[in-house]
Amino acid sequence: MGAWGAAIFSDDTAADIRSEYRELLEDQVPDAEATARVIDGYRHLSPDQEHVLWLALAAAQHRLGRLEDEVRDRALRIIDQGVGLQLWEEAGERELAKRKAALSKLRDQLVGPQPARKTVRRPWRHVTDLTPGAVLAWTAPSRGVALFRVLRIDDTRVGAAPILERLQWNGVALPSRRRLEGLQARTRTRHYGPDTPDIQVVSRFRKKDPDWSDTGFEVIDTLHPRAGDAASAALFHTQWRGLESTLGRELSEPD
Repeated sequence: MGAWGAAIFSDDTAADIRSEYRELLEDQVPDAEATARVIDGYRHLSPDQEHVLWLALAAAQHRLGRLEDEVRDRALRIIDQGVGLQLWEEAGERELAKRKAALSKLRDQLVGPQPARKTVRRPWRHVTDLTPGAVLAWTAPSRGVALFRVLRIDDTRVGAAPILERLQWNGVALPSRRRLEGLQARTRTRHYGPDTPDIQVVSRFRKKDPDWSDTGFEVIDTLHPRAGDAASAALFHTQWRGLESTLGRELSEPD
């Protein structure tokens, strides 16, 4: 558990509880079952940490108009008894005052009129039409070509996005099929540790976000999978517009 501020959700565990509760509702899990699952999922918290569960769950339920009596009562007892204030007492009077103010605000919300029950829907989920092995090219006329290979598709509850490996290619024209098959991964220089393969996941979070075909990329070939593709992990995350912008700057720089 880590805290970076005095607010209710300025805590890693509290933020996770809020996210998990909302995701269950997005998946159309009934209210009572969603609450039970979250509580069960955090039974591992130690006695000096479990107050985080009840405060976070109460705050999350209040915001969505789903505050349950038992959750409210547990949170109110925690607030009234000053449970869990040791961390802020150690941080000094100023931080302690901020935390008490956040708790007081939450208390007022929990005992006051509750907001109307909000409808919670799963966010729009994009599923890419790219397939593993596809090779994409992005061309800056007369300046160069950037090549990427789709290693695999990262399929999660929020979308199915391609994980791309940047290929080591400095030509101004597309390589032959034979050259293409032999190209290795380009690496990125890191400020600490060894260089790492240039692998990134490229996502779309909203319908209005452009896709690969809207940003100048084209599929030029499909290669057979290589060992390790299925287990590849992306160290970097971006969107198609961001990748297009990065390549535009890179390939427009003078030699």
